[in-house]
Amino acid sequence: MQTPNASPPRVHADPHASRERHPLLHVDIRRQTRLYYAYVALSNLSMISVVMNLYLAHLGFSLYQIGILLGVLQVGNTVLEIPTGFVADRFGNRASLIFALALQMAAYALMPLAGALPAMAAVMVLLALANTLTTGCASAIVTNALLAEGRSDQLTDLSARSGVIFYLCYGVAALASGWLSEQSYELVIALSVGCLAGALAAVALMREVRAGGEKDGGDRPIRVREAAYYVVSNRPALYYALVEGAVAWSMVPVDDFYNNYLHDFLGIPLPLVGVIVAAQFVAASLAGLASSRLARHVPEGLVARVGPAVTVAVFLCFALAPDPRAAIALYLLGLATFRLTNPVRSKLLSLGVDARFRVTVASFSSIAISLLSAVSQPIFGWLSGALDMRAAMVVLMAITLALLAAINLAFPDATSADAVEGGN
Repeated sequence: MQTPNASPPRVHADPHASRERHPLLHVDIRRQTRLYYAYVALSNLSMISVVMNLYLAHLGFSLYQIGILLGVLQVGNTVLEIPTGFVADRFGNRASLIFALALQMAAYALMPLAGALPAMAAVMVLLALANTLTTGCASAIVTNALLAEGRSDQLTDLSARSGVIFYLCYGVAALASGWLSEQSYELVIALSVGCLAGALAAVALMREVRAGGEKDGGDRPIRVREAAYYVVSNRPALYYALVEGAVAWSMVPVDDFYNNYLHDFLGIPLPLVGVIVAAQFVAASLAGLASSRLARHVPEGLVARVGPAVTVAVFLCFALAPDPRAAIALYLLGLATFRLTNPVRSKLLSLGVDARFRVTVASFSSIAISLLSAVSQPIFGWLSGALDMRAAMVVLMAITLALLAAINLAFPDATSADAVEGGN
């Protein structure tokens, strides 16, 4: 439980008091959320990231060079995550997101012109900068608006619906990119840049409520030391970041190699694998819509604490299932469990974090995910060769369950009502 002196001074959280100090402060929540959903849809309809490897090969880069380029991108994503999160909290989420989308469009437009490895590596650095500048920004804009209007009860629905849009649009992009890339990679780039331009327009039309209740401007600048101190001293932020990392330890490699597991280990034909994966993501995305109903019947703190362990346990059963149909059903159940519980966890994290540092905290979580999954993926590959893919998944998920148990023991109060109230 946080004490009042455990973090930097917080702004007043009473939305009515905030509106009294700033009588013009009002955000059309319906318009704001629609623009946010439009951003989620358009940004995930951008297709070039889906066929990045194939496009680099099309440009003449060898597999070895492609590996180097993807390594540059991954290292950039990791190194730039924390500083760009601070930049967003310091200068504004909307400004950061607009700059990131413009940077991403420029990087995609430069890809056909970057014929040499050093030039393409520079493009990868630009993409990494754009990727990290977007972390948590759009959700922070709409979350801050909801909290400023006293509508924290809508946070779960916001996360659930945006998750549905994300999975549906990403699935459409994956299916469309395969056909379009056979016609012309330049067409894929043009459509991707067009989608990002639409996403940028949606963000530009959004209104940002900064910490302190003012639009497009905070009460005072945020210092680097202040942001760093807040992240390490906020127990809910640390708890959720560590949980994200622990889950990523096993679930990132399982997700990355799922298609290989279905085809190589379970013997499912590749065309059927594509249909199965698309159907699973669509079905699982809809499960998130029931999150609010779950939260009304089960304490939110319990959902946040137990949800990740239940999700990993279901995926562990998937790995142990010898029958392909049972394995596919259990994988779908695992995805549905994640989509059902994750919006509740996102809501509690939003309530437990000072609005001024929301994106910095999101960046900290991304760092945990990136670092732990970067270690576990080669371990997964080695175990798959030494044993088999099923045994590799079982080992990594057993480690995840042990990590989750240790984290819950170390942070017994991180999902309590007091911890949630401490962020406001």
